[in-house]
Amino acid sequence: MTKRTSLTALLLLLATTFCHARTLTLEEADTLILILVLFVILLIVLGGVSLHYNRVVSRRNEQLLRILHALDDYRVIAGDGELSLDEQQEAVMKKQQKPKAAKTIPLDEEQAFFVKMDARVNKEKPYANPDFDQRSLAEFMEVDLDTFRKLVPRYQDADRALEYINSLRAEYAAKILMEHPDYSMDKIAGMCGFTSTTSFNSVFRFAFGITPTTYLNSMRQMFKKKAV
Repeated sequence: MTKRTSLTALLLLLATTFCHARTLTLEEADTLILILVLFVILLIVLGGVSLHYNRVVSRRNEQLLRILHALDDYRVIAGDGELSLDEQQEAVMKKQQKPKAAKTIPLDEEQAFFVKMDARVNKEKPYANPDFDQRSLAEFMEVDLDTFRKLVPRYQDADRALEYINSLRAEYAAKILMEHPDYSMDKIAGMCGFTSTTSFNSVFRFAFGITPTTYLNSMRQMFKKKAV
């Protein structure tokens, strides 16, 4: 906003100098002033829109951070093999600090398998291999493909399973961007199992609604404001 104000003042100064130098008629001077006034109004409107957009992005990033942290807490608890499924659910609810949580419902075999799979995949990150797909996921969980499809019916289609894998890659990329903002997009894409920055940008945008670059810039702005 300060830059726009300085630019406007500079334009007005240049316009005044120009009018004196050219000895414009009153009508020409009025036209020039009108153009400058419209330009100033446009700058003000753009400034307001930019400010609103930054606030929206900042709130969305804060919400994303809370979601990522909640997912981490959940997966740490769910990945603890010493806890029963009911104990895992109770621990998650306590972690989220819900004073009036609903009564826990024991997970069936399909849900239990998915919880275990999700926690293990996020811990060991096999999706860093760009060839990791539905069949690889089944092998990683030490079951055959038919059994995998029965245990995880939502991902019995190979494309749906790949969407799940890509969402984990995008989530991991978001964490890397927060922890290592100096890394190049090519490096992050490779670390997360993407074959190219184009596919990385596409998947990330689908998962979070913004590109990795926009996400990184907005995160920098948010942390900068908190540091002030």
